[in-house]
Amino acid sequence: MEGFNTYIDLLDCSGLTGFFYKKGEKRILKRKEFFLRQNDSSLYAGYVEKGAFRLTRIGDNGKEAVVGYSFEKEFICDYSSFLKRTTSIVNIQATTESVVYVVSLSDYLEYLNTGPEEQRFRHKAAEALFEMVYMRLLETYCDTPEQRYVKLMQRCPNLKEKVPLKEIASFLGVTPETVSHIRKKLSYPEKS
Repeated sequence: MEGFNTYIDLLDCSGLTGFFYKKGEKRILKRKEFFLRQNDSSLYAGYVEKGAFRLTRIGDNGKEAVVGYSFEKEFICDYSSFLKRTTSIVNIQATTESVVYVVSLSDYLEYLNTGPEEQRFRHKAAEALFEMVYMRLLETYCDTPEQRYVKLMQRCPNLKEKVPLKEIASFLGVTPETVSHIRKKLSYPEKS
């Protein structure tokens, strides 16, 4: 979904996408099937040809929080744990039947070290991911829930058709009731 993972909009991913198609193993995941579970070894990265995934984390309090999504023509993995070869800190679960091309870390690193263009891509990708995460952090600390909701809907106007209200609320760090109130307020603005 265009606009959700903004790093994609900042990069030319055609070379990496071609690599996933050429070197990757095609996997079909059913709805609710896990690509990766929290605390499991993060062995693969994937390119989503079809479908969608949600990224969640179970906190120490036992509550699940939605921390992200990956949609068609995007990549999925717990990037930090994938690169460090550590256990995952998130769950990655298909929200619809999905087709993913997966590659191992060794294949991925081999691709990134192929030549200068791939090296530049690696640096640009790191910068784009940092920018996306930094903007989300600023929004979380500095914007009101309504501002965060409006920005999310401006970036991804079709998100509410693909993701339940409860999950949008979790992603924004608010209750479903808060999102309902925001939607109602935006639909029927107060008259002055």
